Amino acid sequence: MKTNRLTSSLALCAALLLAGSACVDLEVQNLNAPDRERAIQTPGDVEALVSGAFQLWEEVTTGIYPNMTFSCVADSHSSSWGNFGMRDNCSEPRIAWNNSPSYGSRALATSPWNNSYGALAAVRDGLSAINDGLRIQEAPDEPDNTERLVLFGKLIQGLTYANLAVIFDKAFVVDENVSAEDLNNLEAMDYNGMWATAEERFAEVIQGATTGAFTIPSDWVAFSGDWDGARMAEVTRAWRTRLRIAVPRTPSERDALNWSAILADAQMGISETYGGLRQPGGNWVLHQGKRYSWFSGWSRSDYRRIGPTDASGGYQKWITAPLDDRVPFDIDTDDRRITGGAPDTDGKYNVYDGASPFPADRGIYHYSNYRDNRWDYLWYEHRYEGFWPDMTQMELDFIAAEANYRLGNHAAAMETVNHYRTTSGELPPFTDPSGTAPGGERCVPKKMDGSGACGNLFDALKHEKNMELYFHGMAQAYTDDRGWGDLVQHSWMQLPIPGQELELLLQDIYTFGGPGGESSAPDIIDDFTPAGIRKKLRGFELWREVNVNRDPDQIERRR
Repeated sequence: MKTNRLTSSLALCAALLLAGSACVDLEVQNLNAPDRERAIQTPGDVEALVSGAFQLWEEVTTGIYPNMTFSCVADSHSSSWGNFGMRDNCSEPRIAWNNSPSYGSRALATSPWNNSYGALAAVRDGLSAINDGLRIQEAPDEPDNTERLVLFGKLIQGLTYANLAVIFDKAFVVDENVSAEDLNNLEAMDYNGMWATAEERFAEVIQGATTGAFTIPSDWVAFSGDWDGARMAEVTRAWRTRLRIAVPRTPSERDALNWSAILADAQMGISETYGGLRQPGGNWVLHQGKRYSWFSGWSRSDYRRIGPTDASGGYQKWITAPLDDRVPFDIDTDDRRITGGAPDTDGKYNVYDGASPFPADRGIYHYSNYRDNRWDYLWYEHRYEGFWPDMTQMELDFIAAEANYRLGNHAAAMETVNHYRTTSGELPPFTDPSGTAPGGERCVPKKMDGSGACGNLFDALKHEKNMELYFHGMAQAYTDDRGWGDLVQHSWMQLPIPGQELELLLQDIYTFGGPGGESSAPDIIDDFTPAGIRKKLRGFELWREVNVNRDPDQIERRR
């Protein structure tokens, strides 16, 4: 696979980062971009280049792309606005991802791709300079920080390879061992290979941080406080735990994970929450997913997430009705995170908002009377200045609970589920790990399928995690639903290499999702009722409209 264009892109990114700018668009080909020898001349240059790449990784992890659309594809929040590709990709029936280079919402794929390779370009050039003999030492009597920077660069590589493995079907490994000549002949590696490469870097970082004596400056790591080696090791281990379970595309792949190793990592815990600190006056820390997730005009809590708590029968009617008949309803629930008791009262995490702001002709099934407002304090109390949490002990608790459940220790999983359902939801605890949710007709949760049956312990574990970790880690709701087999049928289960990249690499453009498409979430029920046949026909018409009949970005222009 020829990648001449990748060579110039990486050089351009390195130059931009060195100048203090982010490499956001790898489409621009700068034939006058400086080579590494001219761009990186001092230890300070190299340190700024490598440490600055962390911001690009953070942009993928906490930015609008891919978080907003991945969340609504998972039906964690609901929105039919065209922004970020939500209308196209979160509507039903699901259609294939539009991988045309001219698609108006292509940034859903190109933004994480470009930012990832901007980060990898910076680390590659910085570590290559060190391999060529440069020491990160300002003067002979000053500390030698070479080992620290190499380890930090490897952390960024591991995190970036992992993000690429989670999002895309395949990608390229770019590091300091890849020469300029090699860049012209790189072969794409599938997501399992990308993840294996990420794991190698994580292992190096954990080992080096555990034995190293150094300090990672706070401004390198989203102003979250200086890190010593122990802190670097525990945060790296926590990220490895999160990302490892995010890679699988199917329930069988998630089942096959090494859950004993996952449990061991999760139980190591994290001593304090990792997150970014947006300082007075501002800096680059801004978790865009959290920022947009609670706005009344942008978002509602999807009934697929909160509906299984309903005791009125409203969810069962809603989920089994044809799409055009799914009208918003008030939830009668004992889960105090959703309501305060009466259906039209505010809960701990959700407010009763009533009418939805979305256009009716885009589907009333997007409507919901509830909105999750847990992140609104970041604006109302702090005007976005302050601490933005990301990796928490709570997330590791839920991962450990899933590991325990899969390893047969259902009692330990039940203990975690009960802790959160009783303290946050004010729900009665499970007393039998093999039983169903207590509460009789008011049990929480009920099955998502609309049968009205009470859920089992694993259903409750999923519900608790979905409720507690709303807009925490990158695409967490999406990757969980993907691995649990809970995505709406025909949703794409990964993104392809962006079409504009394939076009410049002289490769065929391909895609995923949609009825009959590759890497498409399977039918939950093969519905041959008249309503089911109409849904299938509408799905085909939408697919044909986007992929065959007309300019692919017309949909965006019709917003």
